[in-house]
Amino acid sequence: MKKLVAICAFLALPFAFGSCSSDDNTVKRNEGDYVGEWVTDELSYTIPGPNGGTLMKHKFKEFPGPDAVIEDVMVLTKDKATLTETKKQSGVQPTVQGTINNKVITWTSEDARHTKREIKEVTEKVLTVEYDIDMRGANLPVTVTYLRK
Repeated sequence: MKKLVAICAFLALPFAFGSCSSDDNTVKRNEGDYVGEWVTDELSYTIPGPNGGTLMKHKFKEFPGPDAVIEDVMVLTKDKATLTETKKQSGVQPTVQGTINNKVITWTSEDARHTKREIKEVTEKVLTVEYDIDMRGANLPVTVTYLRK
């Protein structure tokens, strides 16, 4: 009887290993997968403080201030980028050109707001970019999520 159980277990072993699959359903994206048209969704940053600081999140369409940027549209190719901003009161701004090298977008604009942006993550629908902004005289790293248009 023990031999029969051992034989059955031995024969079932390849099926047990063969049916195992990864639970990781994450789609691995290639460097060029950021190609497309993207519109801003949310900006987040951490205000330094005790216990790691305070995480702040803002939807672009809800930004306060009379002439806040309420939408960025980035069009990315493998090595080029364009950025068109829309402000609350003054509307659509002139398009800014840039280049992409090793997932870093460098803008040709001399405007201090157009700092280098690093592409951190990309999925089929969401692009995550990090860059620094000047907030009340302090340099603050922010994370911006874009949705594929």
